[in-house]
Amino acid sequence: MLNDLKISAVICAYNEENTVASVVKTTLDSKIIDEVIIVNDGSTDKTAKNLEQFKNNPKFTYIEFEKNRGKSFAMVEGVERASGDIIVFIDADILNFEEKHIKQLIVPLVNKEAEMVIGHPTENKFDKKLNPFKMLAGERALFKIDILPILEDIRYTQYGIETMLNLYYKSKGKKIKFEYLWGVYHLTKIRKNGVNGSFKNYAVEIKQIFKTLATNYVLVMMAVKAIFKGY
Repeated sequence: MLNDLKISAVICAYNEENTVASVVKTTLDSKIIDEVIIVNDGSTDKTAKNLEQFKNNPKFTYIEFEKNRGKSFAMVEGVERASGDIIVFIDADILNFEEKHIKQLIVPLVNKEAEMVIGHPTENKFDKKLNPFKMLAGERALFKIDILPILEDIRYTQYGIETMLNLYYKSKGKKIKFEYLWGVYHLTKIRKNGVNGSFKNYAVEIKQIFKTLATNYVLVMMAVKAIFKGY
């Protein structure tokens, strides 16, 4: 069944010089990934330079924006360029990402256990049991055909894109499955941007998420209704 489906990985990066090459290499080396689309979202550090080593790989497609367009814009661009039946979104700032984690994201789709799989980086039991942000994890896999109808709706949601995807799938009664990616972890914003920069970034993310909820209140109500129906 897996051999009948083409799988595209979309990796969006903005100033991720320390981690992006490792993530891309793991994904390119994967035997079940057919193409890897990297979207360099206007990075000003060495992200572009560190990706040059992959330019001759036939599975590698490189897109670069002259200026930062935002996470959701980059993700939609990647989807539009992808030729796969399944899209796997992978963050560029994760560590210890391995082939087994890619399989965790894809196999439940192939086995029809879910229509979207969210992979939550997990270092400890606290992450698994109590982390309230697992629904917002960037590692996720889904069928391209399912999100084509909402590409324009999510293009400008910025950091609210995961929230929008969750609401859309819930409103349609589509099954979402969580997979805990043991050993994978994100570089914290404090390590990347310092204390002041990290608080600013968190504030921006929260604002964009709430804006997405407010703008799409009809979708929110549809999702709530679907949940109460037992989906």
